[in-house]
Amino acid sequence: MKVLIKGGRVISPATKADMVCDILIENGKIAALEPNLQAEGCQVIDAAGLVVAPGLIDMHVHLREPGQEAKEDIGSGTRAAAAGGFTTVACMPNTSPTVDSAILVNGIKQRAAAEGVVNVQVIGALSKGLEGKELAEIGDMIASGAVAISDDGGKYVDSSLLKTALEYTGMFDKVIISHCEDASLASEGYMHEGALSAKLGMKGRPAVAEEIAAFRDIMLAEYTGSAVHIAHVSAKGTVELIRQAKQRGVKVTAETTPHYLSLTDEVVSSFNTATKVNPPIRSEEHRQALIAGLKDGTLDAIATDHAPHAFEEKDREYRFAPSGFAGLETALGVVLTALYHTGKVGLSEIIASFTVNPARILGIDSGALAVGKDADITIIDPDYSWTVDSSAFYTRGKYTPFEGKQLQGKAVGTIVKGKQVMVNGLVVSE
Repeated sequence: MKVLIKGGRVISPATKADMVCDILIENGKIAALEPNLQAEGCQVIDAAGLVVAPGLIDMHVHLREPGQEAKEDIGSGTRAAAAGGFTTVACMPNTSPTVDSAILVNGIKQRAAAEGVVNVQVIGALSKGLEGKELAEIGDMIASGAVAISDDGGKYVDSSLLKTALEYTGMFDKVIISHCEDASLASEGYMHEGALSAKLGMKGRPAVAEEIAAFRDIMLAEYTGSAVHIAHVSAKGTVELIRQAKQRGVKVTAETTPHYLSLTDEVVSSFNTATKVNPPIRSEEHRQALIAGLKDGTLDAIATDHAPHAFEEKDREYRFAPSGFAGLETALGVVLTALYHTGKVGLSEIIASFTVNPARILGIDSGALAVGKDADITIIDPDYSWTVDSSAFYTRGKYTPFEGKQLQGKAVGTIVKGKQVMVNGLVVSE
């Protein structure tokens, strides 16, 4: 079936396009991209007044399958992704069992083909069982399609093992995605360490725990000549370390998240467990440093770190609740509200952080609107005003720190390989 998207403002940072034009889709591919296209027998999508962007990519999600389906599964997680405007997600390996072998990589790919409504990329584990002791089957996982390697959600990897892993992934031109927190400094804390944690009498998780770990990982990347990606950057010092490393030519990239860009540790004063996440939401000076890092290109991507939990897990005293919350369905609205509508970051830069940049880091052929490319497309209404209501989420994780917040900007259409999977917030893939 042919699809014609008419009259939208096409923004594709990868091709430096920002123009009003039409897009013709045939057989799941972009067949033409120019003004005033005409085609017989097309499904027409009126995009006048809307932004047409490459399909959004979330390079850091926890789909929880296999083994943790009470929190999320591939079906519910990919529907949440479609509702949020994402056409591709990359899932972390901290499942039960851990994704540390080719068999499990292939298993997730098969489940995604059967149950997923968006593209699913697989991130394999760095160490067996995420125990940080022995390298996982990295080569076999990459051969089976793993796009990156990470022990996010597992135990802190010692320097010797990380060095060996970097040398290994370097041979395959793949990136290690690193959760940077020194466990000895961070393990007992459950909010940002600062004046507010002291006031609330809550054990702090200091920024230096992230900064020390990031410094180590950057130095090892520089030593080995291999690529490292710093996940969910939350701290001012980490931004500066990455900035300096990039200036030296180190193969380092980084992401931050919508919650770090928009919230401060003041939200913890409510003792709402929906605000608990690792690394923790930090103070205003850290938030401003992250925004500056995104603007100057130090931070390459925005990822959600979508980490859903079952209601009964989060419904307990703050210090005992697990860290993480749902992020796929609020991400774009939060970022547009906090950055675009405040004039802090331009629309093209925001779109780049959700498209071409994560595609480049993961080494996938996506993130651009061009003839011959897969028709993975997100249609955005940057001015759409809406209120976050987690009861309407597609994800099983109904906890969000943005509950009841008024946001401005939303994906109103998601197209995956030429097929509409979301229209006006409703997943229509079934």
